[in-house]
Amino acid sequence: MALPEVEHRTLLAAVDRVLARDADAVAQTDPAGGWTFAAAVERSLRLGAGLAPRGGGVDRPVALMLDNSLDAIHAWFGVVLTGGIEVPVNTAYKGRFLAHLLRDCGASVLVVEDHYAERIARIADELPELRTLVVRGDLDAAEAALPRRRFRVVGLAELDAAAPASPVHRDPGDLHAIMYTSGTTGLSKGVLIPHAQAYTYASREHQERPRRGDRTLVTLPVFHLAGQWYGVYQALIHGVPCVLEPGFSVGGYWDTVRRHGITVTTMLGAMAELLAQRTPADDDADNPLELAIMAPLAGDVDAFRRRFGVDLAAVYGMSEIGAVLDGPPATVVGGEAGFAREGYEPRLVDVDGAEVAPGTIGELLVRPRVPHTVMAGYHGLPEETARVLVDGWVHTGDAFRTDDEGRFFFCERMKDALRRRGENISSFEVERTINEHSAVYESAVVAVPSALTEDEIKVVVVPQPDATLDPAELTAFLVDRLPYFMVPRYVEIADALPKTPTHKVQKAQLRDAGVGSATWDREAAGIRVTRRGASGL
Repeated sequence: MALPEVEHRTLLAAVDRVLARDADAVAQTDPAGGWTFAAAVERSLRLGAGLAPRGGGVDRPVALMLDNSLDAIHAWFGVVLTGGIEVPVNTAYKGRFLAHLLRDCGASVLVVEDHYAERIARIADELPELRTLVVRGDLDAAEAALPRRRFRVVGLAELDAAAPASPVHRDPGDLHAIMYTSGTTGLSKGVLIPHAQAYTYASREHQERPRRGDRTLVTLPVFHLAGQWYGVYQALIHGVPCVLEPGFSVGGYWDTVRRHGITVTTMLGAMAELLAQRTPADDDADNPLELAIMAPLAGDVDAFRRRFGVDLAAVYGMSEIGAVLDGPPATVVGGEAGFAREGYEPRLVDVDGAEVAPGTIGELLVRPRVPHTVMAGYHGLPEETARVLVDGWVHTGDAFRTDDEGRFFFCERMKDALRRRGENISSFEVERTINEHSAVYESAVVAVPSALTEDEIKVVVVPQPDATLDPAELTAFLVDRLPYFMVPRYVEIADALPKTPTHKVQKAQLRDAGVGSATWDREAAGIRVTRRGASGL
């Protein structure tokens, strides 16, 4: 099999194909119930019609700050099927991070969970273009939390009452989404993603799975590419049922797989490590899951496969380029990120731009062989776009090596960013918030190794002269200002930061130093910071 020609790589084209063959089949299920493909599309077009007079419509950005639910999926479908541009919002965002995203994308309407209304209220004065909030959940509670008469507030049920809109044809180069990704020298950047890129990222039509008869599970957040596109959108393209869960539960994962008859899923390497760390049970392999597509792969591929009776497949992608590396489970080896995917031309180059030999580490550059299958650029940032997108090549900032068979192996991030629990993190954004503390003179944030295949965050802090800085108090300060996944686990107090003669912080030295006896560990101190809040402070 192969992907369709690029002119047929849009959400509407995918919908038309699945309705022609499987309209009455179950499409999506969440804890609230299930929908057929036909019913899901009809409901989505109602939501799109309801959004149009409130700030949606053709080429208009609509921000979605929603937890995992079919309401979130149908709102996304509704925006895009009626010609709009979806702007998913990380539900952990608050304060400056949230204000920047909502202001930068230019959305005049936000679809939001009732329990996030208070966050919007705190930054209302910083959002001059935001006019309407569509609330999922308790409308009265949300209105009570918001400034009087600042926003027009309506309930999601009001949109549901609209007559379905007619879908709007979109070309493959038209925008499907603005996806925000952490920067390294500034605030998060909005990646302009064409329809063809979103479709190509989601599709596995060039691979054997998923296929008819499969059932797929999505536990990743649907404001992320992996959950939304490599999960829900992929299921739509392949016409297979998608089970959407509120989130990933280590203790309940295999029960969910068994209860729903899940055969295919996508998971982060950190999820696999957490599952592997649980005490082995006699029935670990007694489950219907046949294939887990994983990024990055579990640390011990063979052990995970044997214990749970699951085949593994590798994949690598990012917002700017989509999914450009993958491979079938039959070829997978430990540590790999996959082979070059058809339709993309990857190169590994040294600092001078010369191609490196197999086995040598180089930066990954990617050029699409099919138009509109990488980003169109960064929203409102032409200089940053020109820096990253050069002569048709996207410079990823990630370092890889290849073996003699053409497999790619991820080595490190060449740019100053971190990745924790599936989230890309800008050290710049974290440092700027830390430096707002009255006792902090300057700080440097770096990644240190984690037991879960990704990074933990360490900050080295230089206090103000004559100031005393307590790591636990600093943590409490940050919990109120940062998304939970950005709060450093490790804090080290230093007299000065190592710098070059031009006063650039030498972060390589800080990374190499790792976690030492002088490093304070938040978790060892009994402080837990999760999506649900902080404990132990």
